[in-house]
Amino acid sequence: MCDRDKQCRNIHFVTRMPQSCLEVVALYDDKVDIALSGFSSHEKVTVHGQSVNGEKKILFGSCGQYIADENGFVDVTKQPSHGGTYTGVEPMGIVWSLQPAPGQPQQTRMAINFTNRPGLITLNTYAGHLDLTDIYGESGIQPSSLASIEIERWFRHEDVTRIEIEEGNVRGALFLPPGDGPFQGVIDMFGSSGGLIEYRAALLASRGFAALSLPYFKYKDLPANLLDQGFEYFEEAVNWFSKHPKIYQGGIGVIGVSKGAEYVLCMSAYCPQVTAAVSINGLFNMCIGDLKYKGEVLLKGSEIDLRDEYFTDDGLILTDAYPTRGDLIPIWKGKAKHLMLVSMDDGQVNPESYQVLYDACPEEKKKDIEIVRYPGAGHLLEPPYNALCRASVNRVFGVVMYWGGRPKEHAHAQEDSWQKTLEFLRENIPKTL
Repeated sequence: MCDRDKQCRNIHFVTRMPQSCLEVVALYDDKVDIALSGFSSHEKVTVHGQSVNGEKKILFGSCGQYIADENGFVDVTKQPSHGGTYTGVEPMGIVWSLQPAPGQPQQTRMAINFTNRPGLITLNTYAGHLDLTDIYGESGIQPSSLASIEIERWFRHEDVTRIEIEEGNVRGALFLPPGDGPFQGVIDMFGSSGGLIEYRAALLASRGFAALSLPYFKYKDLPANLLDQGFEYFEEAVNWFSKHPKIYQGGIGVIGVSKGAEYVLCMSAYCPQVTAAVSINGLFNMCIGDLKYKGEVLLKGSEIDLRDEYFTDDGLILTDAYPTRGDLIPIWKGKAKHLMLVSMDDGQVNPESYQVLYDACPEEKKKDIEIVRYPGAGHLLEPPYNALCRASVNRVFGVVMYWGGRPKEHAHAQEDSWQKTLEFLRENIPKTL
């Protein structure tokens, strides 16, 4: 008797891998069109995504519940999910709605800091409408899949070159697109977790930029403490990078998130080579401590008052811990254009922070600032389709921090903000030889 398996029913995935800017390859920000065929007319179908994450092998799962059309076909790009971890017509919902599976540690951020291998997502399909509790039952045995496929998603195109950087005091990783160049150059920075975080720079290089991932503490011989790094380090990085033979000499871009966004604003104010600055969910001043230059205070910073009301009832999650006001970062002193990305459900940074800075700018400088606000987005605004993390451990501060965000709104914000970032950098980094 014929069982309801993929051999008997001829259930199979149909994927249309998109064309990237370099050649046919599934980059991390590419959409992957997913469809299935071989079902009965109007049959209920579940699509299940799974990824094994990090050294601890934590399982992330997602699922969408579909109804096949009259021909037994499910096209995820056109048909709505009726339940699961996402609903509605969401072509990449099976990817961006990944979350720690039942029974796994829930306050976990999906580790994506790798560029030499792809992120792998296994897609399975099941008859009927199942949720994650059904799929990851108490027995630990998942249902039998009617069809499966593995999707590879790369931050770094195979023709992008990675170069370890140790130039003077500057440390980091430089990613170069194929070819002789010159290329538009971008310095990329992250926040208070420290270390070298490479994935966004690798993806920028895969989109045609020469991108320097710049750590500033907790990496090699850089300071172990965030507050021990002076602005002269960032100045040296800009001076070195802006003269690199592989990039255009008319100016560079800088991009940063959270604490890195503060340094982006400072570099735009004090480094004339910076012509394009993308700041993501940062503050209008230096948070936690002063900005020093060669031992002297350049900007007076602010302190965070960690009073009890900044914690949830369980005393673990730091939420809405906004700093007292210090010196405004004087971005009006520089010549850079600014793209400021604001997540309105940010649990760490006041969403009105950039408005304070905008209002303080001279009128003639306000035309150089664009503020884009994203309702429902959380603090950790990543490249497209990365899973939302609402809370995770910040190992520098030793607390679980609440980042905020609602999955669907956050996913749409990531997709839109990334396209705006690429367009902004292309338009505002001069192509001067």
